[in-house]
Amino acid sequence: MPGTLSHAHSQLVTRSELKTIPPPVATDTWKPIAHYDLIEAIDRQLRVRDIEIRREQFAVQREGARLFGVLDLSLAEDVATCAAIGIRNSTDKSFSLEIAVGVRVFVCDNLSFSGDLIALKRKHTARFDLMADISRAIDRYQQHLAVLGGQIDQLKARQLSDEESRLMIFEAIERDILPLRLFPVLAERYRDLDEPPTAWTLHNVFTSSVKQLAPAPAFAATVKLGQLFGLTSPN
Repeated sequence: MPGTLSHAHSQLVTRSELKTIPPPVATDTWKPIAHYDLIEAIDRQLRVRDIEIRREQFAVQREGARLFGVLDLSLAEDVATCAAIGIRNSTDKSFSLEIAVGVRVFVCDNLSFSGDLIALKRKHTARFDLMADISRAIDRYQQHLAVLGGQIDQLKARQLSDEESRLMIFEAIERDILPLRLFPVLAERYRDLDEPPTAWTLHNVFTSSVKQLAPAPAFAATVKLGQLFGLTSPN
């Protein structure tokens, strides 16, 4: 998510720099997870499953209290996309730890996230077992990634009329998935399409526009776009 992580209200950092950001002191009921410890735990569980992180990017906000990250993985890769994990974490109780199942589109560097954060959504409580919970999250990630890939294939095969496309753009704005100020960007990128869109190309029109948002709303918008386009677990 380079276009969204690199933002005026966020600071790009490396993994080693995350190590210098300590979490607040824990209480009896609240156990904030250090950003560095979280990423190390995810990396460890991926390596146990012979999955490599090929690219990683992190941004922090509010003096390091909020973390947003994307990991590109050596899993389920084809010529157009690669598997990705979206992460957001806070040590100031502003939101839960969330891990989203996703893919990155190489040609435009866009991200697509599952609309239901299937991997993990968990508060920082004293009962949080970092390694055990992350292990279960990575198992869920792998299971849902195949489902997500199939859903994306369906979007690629679904042709949209001009009326259907415009209705989805309207719905995204009307439902506050994207702010109204992005409408001119959406409209311009939609008009620039070389051929009638599929649901997948329209999704990429949306996700390319999301890059203009700050990390927090960009993460939320990408997940909500997954819901709008039906990229959710079949429960």
